[in-house]
Amino acid sequence: MAASGLALVFAVVLLSAAIRLGQAAVPPLESGTLFALRTFHRIAASLEVLAAAWLAWFAWRARTERPMMARGVALVVTLTIGLSVLGVVAGRAPPPLAAAGNLLGGLALAAVFAWLLGVLRAPGARAAGWVLGAGCALVAAQCLLGARVSLLHDFGASAALPLHAMLGILLACAAAWLARRIGHAGRRRAGFALALVVPLAGFTALQYEGSAIAAFSHAAVAVLLVVAAAYTRLRTA
Repeated sequence: MAASGLALVFAVVLLSAAIRLGQAAVPPLESGTLFALRTFHRIAASLEVLAAAWLAWFAWRARTERPMMARGVALVVTLTIGLSVLGVVAGRAPPPLAAAGNLLGGLALAAVFAWLLGVLRAPGARAAGWVLGAGCALVAAQCLLGARVSLLHDFGASAALPLHAMLGILLACAAAWLARRIGHAGRRRAGFALALVVPLAGFTALQYEGSAIAAFSHAAVAVLLVVAAAYTRLRTA
């Protein structure tokens, strides 16, 4: 169920990105396509609420034996409720602050689901070392900068874009270095690929401003990197 919740949140974040890019495209996506994307978005978000509720029931029963899992599920439920309320209040055309809350809240929820999946697969494991913890903090900072750049589009008026680009290169190098030393060969190759694709897609979207495919790819792989960082945070203990 934790894996299902993670998959559903991943779908919600990607569908949100597709809707946002489709509305901003020139020409914008057809109304029928946007309606279909919104429908799938609502379905995935509703199913995620059910997954969170099921996990809450399970965690309540096992709260004494598995307190770490119970805390993780409590955070999942809190984020789910907060995002649901924000979505209802903000509507289809949310202001930048609400849009940022939706974007960052979705990434946080995906990260918590991934961390929770690691807890469930490795009960009793301790958190990984400070190096990986610092890396997760940098990923969070990169998400904040990326949300600002994506939603406000003030490319030449602030330092957010160059900071986002430089931190992205630094994180790509760090992720590539870690990917060569963590897990089996398949995970190392996947981590190395993620580390390369995220900045490449980002720079492509910046170079070709009308390339919705590059922008969507950057968003999709960035979510995967956030999930991988949260999952690895515990599994490498």
